[in-house]
Amino acid sequence: MNIGGGAGAVLGTTSGISNLASSLAARLGGSAGSYFDQLRPASFRGVPFVSLGGEGAFGRRNEVHEYVLRDTPWVEDLGRGTRRFRVFGFVVGDDVIAQRDLLIAACEKEGAGSLVHPTYGRRDVSLMDSRWIERWEKGRYFEFEFEFIEGGPRVFPATSVAGGSLVESAASDLNVAAALNFARTALTAIAYGAAVLGSAVSTAVGWYTAAKNFVGDARNLFRLLTNLPGDFGRFAGSATVPTFSKFPSSSVDTSGATVESLTQAATLARANVDAASATLDSAARNLDASTIDEFTTAVQGVTSAMLAATPDPADSMRLLTSLAGYEPSGATTASTIGTAMATMQAACSDLFRRATIASIAVAASNYEPTSSDDAARVRSQVLDLIDAEMTISGDQGDDETYDALRSLRHAVVSDLNQRGASLPAMRTFAFATPLPSLTLANRIYRDAARADELVSQADPVHPAFFPTSFKALAT
Repeated sequence: MNIGGGAGAVLGTTSGISNLASSLAARLGGSAGSYFDQLRPASFRGVPFVSLGGEGAFGRRNEVHEYVLRDTPWVEDLGRGTRRFRVFGFVVGDDVIAQRDLLIAACEKEGAGSLVHPTYGRRDVSLMDSRWIERWEKGRYFEFEFEFIEGGPRVFPATSVAGGSLVESAASDLNVAAALNFARTALTAIAYGAAVLGSAVSTAVGWYTAAKNFVGDARNLFRLLTNLPGDFGRFAGSATVPTFSKFPSSSVDTSGATVESLTQAATLARANVDAASATLDSAARNLDASTIDEFTTAVQGVTSAMLAATPDPADSMRLLTSLAGYEPSGATTASTIGTAMATMQAACSDLFRRATIASIAVAASNYEPTSSDDAARVRSQVLDLIDAEMTISGDQGDDETYDALRSLRHAVVSDLNQRGASLPAMRTFAFATPLPSLTLANRIYRDAARADELVSQADPVHPAFFPTSFKALAT
């Protein structure tokens, strides 16, 4: 057998294909080099072979749904279809047996591998089937057939807990526990007569009066612009709507809100606080063993109305934190009735404070932190209140409230840690001379469009003259 002649026939065939391609390219107005120069040497897992050709299957994954008495089906698109490749190639040479064994070993390796296709480039693929063909009349020459599918990394569904829902549920449980502990204490004191009931009324009046005053806070009224579309300066930034791109992940209210509509909504919200306060006043004046549930519900109604009346969660936390520090001022005596009055005052104060803390936690779950440092700051602020209340409830033996506070603490930590983990940290930047915000944004972030964000974070006297040292997002 003329082995050299067989090899020469193979080389002649390859040369003929090249010449034919050159002739065809010339007729079509191109050059052979412009195409063949782009071809890549074929290989699988780094083992080279010569590609004779191939074919592929591409498209979409469609599921056809056919219905009774309906002439046309509904085709459901399930995404991009699996890309399949069939590649035909060969190895040739005096060491063809060694080349074949290397290619077989590459095919038998575990897992996905890298395929270099002459025209399709490098792809991560999984080998589904392969075979090699040996012919006596083609000595020093083995053919291969491969069937690949293009794959990707192993991805599992990402699970996350809805932190806001957990906080709201834990806050509701705290309100229930606080009401139970209040009822247990108040029922004992109520038996001492009208003076004790008067103490409950005066304590409630002082508390809801403070709540109404806080809602009318000048800064809270200024924050009415929070949900108004547009930019109104760095001092009008909020934790729910982006101002100067300060909160790029938040959504802007595009519902067509105007100053008039926001003013009307704020007026209605403050009226709701007044109505909730009136309900609490009535419940306090009619407090007895049969109306304790109405009283505790009215207390929670005041904090809920106050939370709804503050459009900015940061303001909600600020005002509610002030309300949580309310202390009744009524003086009592050391007599039996005086002691009962003091017990009622303390029970009311505990109930008010715990309902307020529950609303603060809900406000924190609605707050959009600007950085991981901001999330940690809010977390610490809320946890300080919860921890202090856990100490009080533990000392008083209010086990239900203690357990509810512990659950609320866990929910707040989980929520803010989860949301803060994806945010950049704050970093101190220092420069030799004062620079304008545009220059600093370009130097720090390579993005001059973030200049207004720097203004909002660093709060300079003027955007053209930043301090030489300031804090801003690290990335």
